[in-house]
Amino acid sequence: MMERLTALGFTSQEARVYVALLQQPFATGYELAKSAGLQRANVYQVLSALVDRSVVARVSEDTPARFVAHPPAEVLGRIKRQTAERADSLIADLAAVTAPQEQAAFTLRDRAAVIDHTVTLVREATRRVAVCVWASDLDWLAGPLRAASEAGRQVVVNVFGDAELDFGDVYRHESLSRTVGGHLLTVAVDHTTALVASFDDPAGAVFTRNPALVRVVEKLIRDETYMAAIYERFAPELEAAFGPHLVNLRTRLLPPEQAQQLISIVGFGADSAAGLLAPSPEVHP
Repeated sequence: MMERLTALGFTSQEARVYVALLQQPFATGYELAKSAGLQRANVYQVLSALVDRSVVARVSEDTPARFVAHPPAEVLGRIKRQTAERADSLIADLAAVTAPQEQAAFTLRDRAAVIDHTVTLVREATRRVAVCVWASDLDWLAGPLRAASEAGRQVVVNVFGDAELDFGDVYRHESLSRTVGGHLLTVAVDHTTALVASFDDPAGAVFTRNPALVRVVEKLIRDETYMAAIYERFAPELEAAFGPHLVNLRTRLLPPEQAQQLISIVGFGADSAAGLLAPSPEVHP
């Protein structure tokens, strides 16, 4: 409790005296010095400062003087209002002197920071949120996405794995057991902000307001959406042309280790795998 009071601007001695006076109304400085464990001279200095800040009040002119603490709801409510007013004013003042940062990309270094920033971006959306997300991450992201949808924002969700969602435009991709490329998350908000994260160890992310980078992430999410919709409608024809799970096409474009992973998922034998991983023939004009 003392640490929380000092975080709000009390000194450690002020916090101890205020709590002691809440517990012992109409106490004298001598009584407070004993209960708070302070020197009597220090207590009177602290009481004088607290009276000036309307945290405590002197209630007698007799000697020795007696004091009472103002109610916590009044004291802390005033601190809360003053802090909010100062923060709002400072936000405006700092915004006026801040250089444009739309060209920058910022890095987040751990899973907790990625989750916190992603939730903040979704909550602050005013028009649209689009994501590509693993089903397991909906444990923490579904709530903010639902709130955005209920607030009238367009919500587009590309989900990898099994998940039941009853809000937004949902596009379903392969199960997690068939997903290659790692545990990724992509988010685009209001066509102005984008975040790309990896939850593989070490987890981290990059977010940006750079217009060109935001458009790249927007396009990636749109392409995933198109692919899910097309695959749902034309899966037999696509797999007839490109193999199960589009393996013939995808192995030509994936990094070698991911191509090997995809082949093992699909279940080809060694000879077929060697053929799939062979270099593409050169094409000469």
